[in-house]
Amino acid sequence: MPEELALRRTRPLTGQFLDDALETEFQAEHFDLAIKRFTRFSIGLSSVVFLAYGVHDVYLLPELAHRAWAIRYGVFAPVAAAVLALTFSRNYARLHAVAMFVFGMTINLVVTWIGAVSPPRGFYIYTGYSILFVTLGPFIARMNVVTQVVYTLCSIVLFCAFAAEVSHPPLAVAVSIAATLGAMGGIGALVARQLEAQAREMFRQRRTIRRQLDELDAERAKSEALLLNVLPASVAQRLKADGRSIADGFAEVTVLFADIVGFTSLAQRLSPVEVVRRLNELFSTFDDLAEELKIEKIKTIGDAYMAAAGLEGTGEGHAEAMAEMALGMLDRVATFSAAYSEPLSIRIGLNTGPAVAGVIGKKKFIYDIWGDTVNTASRMESHGTPGRVHVTEETRRRLADAYVFEERGEVDVKGKGPMRTFYLVGRRTRAS
Repeated sequence: MPEELALRRTRPLTGQFLDDALETEFQAEHFDLAIKRFTRFSIGLSSVVFLAYGVHDVYLLPELAHRAWAIRYGVFAPVAAAVLALTFSRNYARLHAVAMFVFGMTINLVVTWIGAVSPPRGFYIYTGYSILFVTLGPFIARMNVVTQVVYTLCSIVLFCAFAAEVSHPPLAVAVSIAATLGAMGGIGALVARQLEAQAREMFRQRRTIRRQLDELDAERAKSEALLLNVLPASVAQRLKADGRSIADGFAEVTVLFADIVGFTSLAQRLSPVEVVRRLNELFSTFDDLAEELKIEKIKTIGDAYMAAAGLEGTGEGHAEAMAEMALGMLDRVATFSAAYSEPLSIRIGLNTGPAVAGVIGKKKFIYDIWGDTVNTASRMESHGTPGRVHVTEETRRRLADAYVFEERGEVDVKGKGPMRTFYLVGRRTRAS
């Protein structure tokens, strides 16, 4: 993966990512997670401790305490206050490295200066403090490796300047202390490099986890979409929750059965692939219409199509929605037939009444609907006429105010006996 490769490509000395965008993202995230609050706390605490060491000046250098205090409080205190205040500013992220360098150099300036003006016992003690502070840069100030190296070199230069101009220690002592500063600063640089390497590895892991979570969410969304193509949303949620069979009773729904007339002869003339392609094209328009009207497609069997309205439990408008579905299907079949110059038509049957819907079994779930209402709707389709919508008296009664019907009379329906049925003609207008 390109992103994984970019996360592994770094500069040898500093460990920075070669990809500028990744480096910018890391610096911002690392600053928020590991630097901002920590340095605010560590600088505040170390400043208090460093200023409290004024008591140490009195016991160690009673004859020079006033001078040591002037350096400690006069130089360090205002710089520490300014740096601490900067940690609360909006520009702190951009100025962090500079602020930590100034803070560290101010500490070393104070202890080196006090050591330079002290007698030999004070010189060695305060110089030792300078060596300690050079090592602590990565811990107290969260200095990166570059800042740590510059801090160490500047501390060596500062010591050499005071040694040459003020304290005048023996050459061997000066060289030894300068070398020790360099060695301990080098250890600090290695520590800084390791700490940042760990931070970058954690950054890689966080990005990997976020990417995997995004991929998991995408796959979950695909699975959800696939499940919702098979089952209604409410049923899918319940099935995922307990995995048991689901059956809901509905006091009134409207069921549609439709069958393409003339498709058998079409299938005999075309290849199986072309037959499926055309059937998919036509049924997809039915699916779009069902989704628009909030009707639940139940299933297709060959060139037959089954749908139901009212399964959401609203109890209102399901008959009207199904009437619109049936009329829309007639229009779509006519358009399809004209586009391919094929003599196709559709036979549609509707019925309204109580039913049970749900999911049963353990494998290959399908949402289905059962009951006499369903059987009668199927009979309306099979006993109907191509190009017309055949409905029962129950359905006509619910639609009579808004739609026009043509009475067919009594039809001897298989399994039901004589039934008074109607053809749905269209929407009612003032003229009609």
